[in-house]
Amino acid sequence: MAEDQAIPKTTAEDNQTQEADGELKAMNVIVEALKPLSDQQRRRALDYVAGRFGVLPAQPPTQPQSQQAAADITPPNLPTDYVQDIRSLKEAKSPKSANEMAALVAYYVSELAPAAERTKQINKADIERYFKTAGFRLPADAGFTLVNAKNAGYLDTAGGGQYTLNPVGYNLVVHRMGIEQTKGKTRPAKKASRKVSKKPAKKVSPPAKR
Repeated sequence: MAEDQAIPKTTAEDNQTQEADGELKAMNVIVEALKPLSDQQRRRALDYVAGRFGVLPAQPPTQPQSQQAAADITPPNLPTDYVQDIRSLKEAKSPKSANEMAALVAYYVSELAPAAERTKQINKADIERYFKTAGFRLPADAGFTLVNAKNAGYLDTAGGGQYTLNPVGYNLVVHRMGIEQTKGKTRPAKKASRKVSKKPAKKVSPPAKR
């Protein structure tokens, strides 16, 4: 009987060892993949992976309440005075197409919306709601807008008509939209100064001698 009881114990220990080896290999792969990236890129990659698998990221050190509140509502590269609602975000970022606006909506609901409205996924109803609230032209079919935004590379499908913002869409909203609007502007050309051509003075012939 003692020998029979030892068998499941050994099997359990083997399973634990295999799980630990699998975790260690995964950790090594992640570390090697993150080494060449910057701190911001590593943070975005880890946040995306954690969201993809439904795992909460590690909690950062506790900040003072005032600083923590500002960090919760202020995304990177965005001033603090306008982050109030979807309309303010739309006016600051100036999306140029329905695809970009769909990415903006996905970013807003996942990063900036009030806690009761915050979600990682958006659907057709969200497009219609936030397009109207932001004052952005409503497309004929909001469902096609999500499909087009996915085909543009900004969203990923989550099944059941749900979509999530991917890293490409995140970078578009945070690092490109609003900034590119000013880069393409050219200064008005200076008016060419008119050159006044001086006419040669007429030669005055001396009076004829009498």
